[in-house]
Amino acid sequence: MLADLLSLDVFRFFLVFTRLGAAMMLFPGLGGTLVSSRIRLLLALSVSFLILPSLAGVLPPVPRSVGGMLLAVFSEAVIGIFLGTVVSVIMSTLNMAGSMIGYQTGLTNAFSFDPIAQQQSQLLTGFLSNVGLLAVFSTDLHHLMFQAVAESYSLFPPGQSLPLGDFAETLGHLVTETFRVGTQFAAPLIVFGLVFYAGLGLLSRLVPQLQVFFVGLPVQVMVGMWMFMVTLPLVVSLFLRFFETALIPYLQPR
Repeated sequence: MLADLLSLDVFRFFLVFTRLGAAMMLFPGLGGTLVSSRIRLLLALSVSFLILPSLAGVLPPVPRSVGGMLLAVFSEAVIGIFLGTVVSVIMSTLNMAGSMIGYQTGLTNAFSFDPIAQQQSQLLTGFLSNVGLLAVFSTDLHHLMFQAVAESYSLFPPGQSLPLGDFAETLGHLVTETFRVGTQFAAPLIVFGLVFYAGLGLLSRLVPQLQVFFVGLPVQVMVGMWMFMVTLPLVVSLFLRFFETALIPYLQPR
């Protein structure tokens, strides 16, 4: 009975499902707790079933030992987690930008649900994450996430040793790039915050009797929110470009 099941490519299907399922577990929007676990499972099984025929020449034969099977499944899970982590780190660009903008607009104590972090975050962080996630799905860029997993078999063939050093180096460079891009997104508000606080400090020296924070906080919130809404379309556009550029290395050249 076991030989009959293995002859139906059940093992290879499970390998594909392991890599894709591990990646989907970390994909923004799809891997969140707001999505039913049944829907996530059915989606992973369906996509695995669809891409299995195209990977027939890449997948290794069935190992002769149980240890070989477990090692193959573990390797696929590690690769899937790596790909899912890459997408999560890319999406965290908006978290970085939202946190910096929140500090400059004085809205650090207002909280909302963040679908990326799966917890309560600053209001602007959650807003940016929701807008960015909506933009990714509305522009069909979420297809790149599945395409990157399907075409990752040319970069990380099953049955070979894991390039753990390359994984760590790639994530390190990506985190650095994420911090740089997030800081660029928040740059107008950072400049505004520096100028505004410098002006408040100068005003407190010129008029010591004036309660500068009582007067300055409404101005800070209003001007900061106005600048945020003006720069929001550009931030979303640049984020979509960064999202696409960061995933292109995992796709096959055409």
